[in-house]
Amino acid sequence: MTILIGPASLLESDDRPAWWTPPGRPHRLEAVVGDDNGDGTLTIHHYFCGQHRPDNPWLRGDAVTTQALGPAALAQRGRPGTRDHELVAHIPESGGVREYAWSVNDARDRRWRRLGLVEVEPHTPPSWDGPDDAVEWGAGTVLATATARTRLRSGWIQALVQVDHSLYHLHRQTRGASVRWVRHACLRLDDREPFSVAAKPSIKIAQVSGERDTQPSPGRGGRGTLSSSESRSGIRGTDLGVRIDHDGRTFLLFGDTHWRRPWLATRDALAEVVDVGSELPEVTFHGSPLRVRGGRTTMREYDVPLDAFSLDGALFAFFSSDHFRNAQVMGRSVLTRAEASSLAVDPSARRRPLRFRCLGTVSRHRFINVSAQRVGEHLLLWGSGGYRADELRLARVDLTAPGVAEGLLDGSGAEFLAALEYWAGPTVEPVETPAAPIEPVETPHNPDDGQIWSSAEADARPLHSPGAHGEVSVRWVPQLGRYLMLTMSGPEDPIGAAVVLRTAPQPWGPWSARLKLFDWVAAGMSFGDASQRFIRSSSAGDDPVGDAVFRGQANATGAAYAPYLFDARIEGSQLVLRYTLSTWNPYQVVLMQQRLGVDDPVVTSHLV
Repeated sequence: MTILIGPASLLESDDRPAWWTPPGRPHRLEAVVGDDNGDGTLTIHHYFCGQHRPDNPWLRGDAVTTQALGPAALAQRGRPGTRDHELVAHIPESGGVREYAWSVNDARDRRWRRLGLVEVEPHTPPSWDGPDDAVEWGAGTVLATATARTRLRSGWIQALVQVDHSLYHLHRQTRGASVRWVRHACLRLDDREPFSVAAKPSIKIAQVSGERDTQPSPGRGGRGTLSSSESRSGIRGTDLGVRIDHDGRTFLLFGDTHWRRPWLATRDALAEVVDVGSELPEVTFHGSPLRVRGGRTTMREYDVPLDAFSLDGALFAFFSSDHFRNAQVMGRSVLTRAEASSLAVDPSARRRPLRFRCLGTVSRHRFINVSAQRVGEHLLLWGSGGYRADELRLARVDLTAPGVAEGLLDGSGAEFLAALEYWAGPTVEPVETPAAPIEPVETPHNPDDGQIWSSAEADARPLHSPGAHGEVSVRWVPQLGRYLMLTMSGPEDPIGAAVVLRTAPQPWGPWSARLKLFDWVAAGMSFGDASQRFIRSSSAGDDPVGDAVFRGQANATGAAYAPYLFDARIEGSQLVLRYTLSTWNPYQVVLMQQRLGVDDPVVTSHLV
């Protein structure tokens, strides 16, 4: 495999992000990363990432050169804050090491300049002592690393790690005597596994949240939404939309919600769904937010409900917490119990939040974003760690184990947390089997089949790799006799900007290759047919799609994230899936539908 980075391919800029930035605050990360041209040469690209917020993304800048014979080294020179300050890349090319320079503060010259050949002085970045085994990277192999000391948290070391063809950003957390490497972001998810594409992409059925659908509707203005949430419940916009079933009723959990009452900030929301099986189900939001009490659980942005399960008439929900703590987007996940056994959803209730009580911390590492599914007497948890940077792992709890159910019903999560077991292998490879008739299986048969389970979270192995998961949805579908997993593609992913589906007969696998359901750029932004557009495609103000729910997204293009399976059924010769999807701008949730031919070889290969 081609090496794309070297030990000195990463640094922190000496320039402050802005003149008012305090001197000790972290500055921008800069990197030079190779793309394999396929002929023995590399194209070197400049990447950069702000550090003043943990959710700042890595952005890909200009190409430095297309003629590199190996990875580049990055340095800087000149006085910070002036036109003399430059980034300098030393790149091996035919004839020797060539120098390239980029003037950081000179608006007149924003391109990399090709200079002369140089004698390169040795770079001495800090050493990499991070994880490189299968517990961290699954089937992937660490090929190269780049490290840099930074101002983040008074000197945390940052690293770029090339795992096979993919690139990840990790930081080395130092807290007292404790040191650990934590995945922070993915720059490139280069999954080379062959994938399939659905014959027809998913279609949007309706907008769930908000007052009026912003998708153009020729001749009659914007359509209504399934909820009319602003006039009925005081909700301007929201995201997520995780379906949960409890006490014979169906609900949706929503994340960072923007209310007409601005003092509520981004408190989360819950809605009830009526006539679930209809094409356009009615959705009623509660008029007050969710509230989690105890356990120092935070309720700010990125502190969101993840999933839930029922047990003997009580509802238990997982939330993320610790917004931006320790320079992470999400710091931990917690288990909570709804204080009321029956959720009274009232759109006019302005002073009656739906209360949950924290029962304990589930994870600070591998299971921060989780999808939960109760199957028989087991609760299964699929989880990822670093937000949009980590593979997926599996845990389970036997709800019949001594003290587990009793503890939960008595308001204690200790027994539940102590009973967690983590899938530790072996790695399951997909098995080629002939297509078989699809028969309903109410409860799956889950023999361990020699699977290894551990009581230590550190032993949890990735289910497949590479991965860069954020929100994830896994559900058992009896009509198919399969688990269905919905996720998003990763950055620079060969599959494109997509909603993807995997299936498996067992919770650990073997998981099928990816099936591309929906390209949210090609279909969601629909540049060829504006009437089909429901994701804002331009920030120039000339696109009527979108809304101005908050300043951060008002003038931005849209995006798709957080696909959550709503339901699945076999209808004649077709498999019909519905799922919720968040679109950023508009800052709303939509209901999508996907039809797949159950006899189509592309589909049967995922269901056998």
